[in-house]
Amino acid sequence: MIASSKVVNAPASVYYLPDFITPAEEQALIDKVLSAPKPKWVYLKNRRLQNWGGIVNEKGMIAELLPCWLSDMFPRFQEAGVFDGLDATKRVPNHCFVNEYLAGQGIMPHKDGPAYLPTVATVSLSSHCVLEFYKVPDKAEKLMDDGSLSLSVGDNHQGQEPEFSLLVQPRSLLVLKEDVYNKYMHGIRETTLDDLRKGNILNLAEALPNGIPDDCSTLERGTRISLTFRIVQKTLSTKNIFIRR
Repeated sequence: MIASSKVVNAPASVYYLPDFITPAEEQALIDKVLSAPKPKWVYLKNRRLQNWGGIVNEKGMIAELLPCWLSDMFPRFQEAGVFDGLDATKRVPNHCFVNEYLAGQGIMPHKDGPAYLPTVATVSLSSHCVLEFYKVPDKAEKLMDDGSLSLSVGDNHQGQEPEFSLLVQPRSLLVLKEDVYNKYMHGIRETTLDDLRKGNILNLAEALPNGIPDDCSTLERGTRISLTFRIVQKTLSTKNIFIRR
């Protein structure tokens, strides 16, 4: 399934699957996210997030089981071949970040850190976003609060044009693998309106089957929740920790 969902004219290994989940499934996931205990939320400068699966650092992750409302999607990932081509023992994700972006919030260009295998699968809920891609610059990087790598301090995407963009609609699945995972940074501009005629959006045909309306080329953002699934390469169970002690 995923091979037929490759975004035409995008760098290798960009896949977009519209309507990956149903509206009812979307609402059930939103309810689960919003009903999480308050201590589960981590508040960052421009968004808040939940961390499921364990805390990731340079040494790996002490693995925790993902809740059923997240792992229930794994058979669908396997059917679509999302994580195919990776280590045969690691075909399902073991980690998920749940990010909530209010209208006007975004994230600076960044790439996922080396702790993960080179595939990321993102399910979007409630609102769209335009994800912008930039070639990785020959500059220093810094570790972000969520374990990913961002541009060095003082660098940001304001005033820069992305090499290409993707319109990510609610209920869709976006998969980034291999080259685009390793060679590009991705970010979300802080704006409440997205002009669909700008930014070299490559997947308009898939994300807007009826095309851009003649009378309006902008989309107004609402609150968006993203479920970002990845595979942490190095894991350690709490059982092993207790044995070592």
